[in-house]
Amino acid sequence: MKSRREQSERSRSRILGVSLDLFRKRGFDRTTMRDIATAAGTSLGAAYYYFPSKEAIVLSYYERLVDDYEQRVGEILAQSDDLGTRLRGVFHCKLDLLKKDRKLLAALSRTVGDAKSSVSVFSAQTRHIRERAIGIMRQAVSVSEVPEELRELSALGLWTLLLAILVYFIHDDSPRQERTRRLIDQAIDLVLPIAPLLGMPQILPFREQLAALLRDAGLGEALATGR
Repeated sequence: MKSRREQSERSRSRILGVSLDLFRKRGFDRTTMRDIATAAGTSLGAAYYYFPSKEAIVLSYYERLVDDYEQRVGEILAQSDDLGTRLRGVFHCKLDLLKKDRKLLAALSRTVGDAKSSVSVFSAQTRHIRERAIGIMRQAVSVSEVPEELRELSALGLWTLLLAILVYFIHDDSPRQERTRRLIDQAIDLVLPIAPLLGMPQILPFREQLAALLRDAGLGEALATGR
């Protein structure tokens, strides 16, 4: 006999899955909590019990993604200390996790890109998820090829690059999104020769300007706290 906690987790998981399916088909804005409750075969009150809003559902989806991402990346990074191999693994892993969710991400794209939305990638509510994602990049660059004092800035820059690539990925209609895969490899090929140069004293003004630019864009919480 299943425990009450197990039943609760199953109900929550069912509601989450149904919600994401509806967001894919109808879009985030056109889907209501009542639609979700009906599709999940539960009461509206029960749906609100597990998720007080549609935004809470999206946040739960983000958290599940970053959980899976951290686990898979840990396995990838354990296999190599080569910076290029690690970065390619981290970037391609993200696409592997999202390849079945391109329609969902497209449906969420307007909301995700709205800085006033609680589910925006730049909102206060998603800060903990954002910091975990940047932390994954920090792990990837924690090798001898990247000086320790450059790892925070590098991690933030790579995370920002990944965001830009994901926008392209959502709309990439090539078979198996091969164009995005090539874009990743080419972008990393461009980045790798720069890493050693960033440690040179002559580059310090550029590094400071880049850090200031990221902070001004609202992307520099980790830099601001010195972590």
